[in-house]
This record gives sequence, C-alpha cells and structure tokens, in this order.
Amino acid sequence: MTGPDTKNVQTYTSGPLRLVICKRDPVPAKAMPSNESWTLLLPGSPIRVCTGEDTEEGVIPRGSLALLMPGFGHSFKRHHPDTPFGFTALQMDGPFPEPLVSVLQHPPRKWQEASYAVLRSQSLKQLFGIFTQEIANPDGLQLMTRELFLILLGAELTRLCEKEDRARFPYRLSRSTLQVVLDHMEAHLGAPNSVPEMAKLARCTPDHFIRLFREATSTTPHQYLIERRLQRAVQLLSDGERPLDVAESLGFYDASAFTRAFKRRFNVPPSKYAQEAYDRQFKKN
Repeated sequence: MTGPDTKNVQTYTSGPLRLVICKRDPVPAKAMPSNESWTLLLPGSPIRVCTGEDTEEGVIPRGSLALLMPGFGHSFKRHHPDTPFGFTALQMDGPFPEPLVSVLQHPPRKWQEASYAVLRSQSLKQLFGIFTQEIANPDGLQLMTRELFLILLGAELTRLCEKEDRARFPYRLSRSTLQVVLDHMEAHLGAPNSVPEMAKLARCTPDHFIRLFREATSTTPHQYLIERRLQRAVQLLSDGERPLDVAESLGFYDASAFTRAFKRRFNVPPSKYAQEAYDRQFKKN
C-alpha cells in the first residue's frame, strides 16, 4: 500500500484498487481516472463530465456516486465557473471476484452509451464511504476487507443492473428473466401462452419481447413452445397416451394440427409412433 503524496491530491493503493482524493480543481493528470480502469467517483460539488475531444457527457451532481466506464478518456470541468470542485475516486483495475467481474463485463447498454452511470443506491454510497476511509487508514487495509468490499460492490451493482434490465425497453433478457419466462411456458404447455402475457413477465412490450426472446434463444416464443409441446408429446405417447388425448392436453387446435406438426418434426405420424412405442414395450415385457 502507498500513502498520501501532496496536500491537494492524496493517493492510496491496495492491490487492484487506487484511491484518489482531490480537494480542489484544477485536477492534475495523475489524479484523473485511468483510461483502463473502472472508476467510482463521488464529487464534493457538481462536475461536468467530458470525453474524447472535449465532448460533454453530462453532470454528476454533488454527493452522487457515479461509475465511469473505461476507454472513454474522461475529463472534468466545473459545472458553475465560480464553483470549484473536488472528488473522491476509487479506480479499479482487477482482477475481480464474482459477481463483480460479470457485472463489469456486461454492464447495461445505457451505462456504456453514456460513458458513466449515476448509481442511485444509498447503501452503495455508504459502502463506498466506509471503504474509502478504511483504505486511507494509516494502519493499512486487510486483504479480507478489500475482497469483502469487492463482493458487496458486485452484489449491489448486479441489483442495479437487473433493475435496468427490467426497464420498459431492455436491450437483452437477463438470464434470470429468461428463466422465469421458460419456467412459465413449461408449466403451462397446454395453455395459450400469449405473447402479451410473457412480455409482461419480462417487463417489456410484446413486439420487443419477441425480438429479445429470439436473440436469447435463436427462435421465436411460438416456435419454442411448439418444440416443447412436441417433445412432451413423445413422452406421453411412449407412456401409452392416445394421440387425441395428447393433442388436447398440449393445447393443439385439433388432432389434425397435432398430426401435421408431429409428422413434420419426427417424420412419422403420432399414431404410428404410439404403436411402435407400444410394440417395443410389449416385446420388452
């Protein structure tokens, strides 16, 4: 661990973490966020965030915790010309423990497009405050304390990411949301399973849900449902169920629709498959 270096700027390093405390602008180059690091930033006054060729991205309000994405070349300006600013920043280079590594590898698109995100989480802000005090402690920082912070940080960022995923227009279905939809379909194979109903579970519009489902599974909700029904039909026919009963229990429009779908998928009508399954079972006994 390294300690403070100047009166206006203090830096502390512990493993993959570097704490920078800048009391007042202008900010020296060594105190700016690294282009390769994820940075948690807590300003003492409003800060204008810029990237690249002095392109303004937005304002981080006073006392708001923000996460800056790597690779954007962030710089800061005063929000009001007569109001100087300072900040506390924690730069994180990795390696990171789970679940933090997964969150940082797949942040919400909204965060990436803006180059930073204001994290509206009081518990995360409190965690940041406690940890930055610990890392600046002259007695040093325990490895266990650092790892615990990174794990808790990952858990809270995961919660915030899932909240973004549940927005009206998510850019992808999270694994947990997709599993909820698939479990619902599996439990209601014989029911209509309307797209609006499944879109409601995913918290997006029906049209958007169809696109997201296709991106996640490489098929449409209707095609997926038919495939699962046909796989269940194979099991039921093998167990001795009559084709007509199977068609009715699995929600097919009628026996003819079931026969056409089954034959298209397995190259044999369900009645013949049921007979062959019966013959195999009879020979076995």
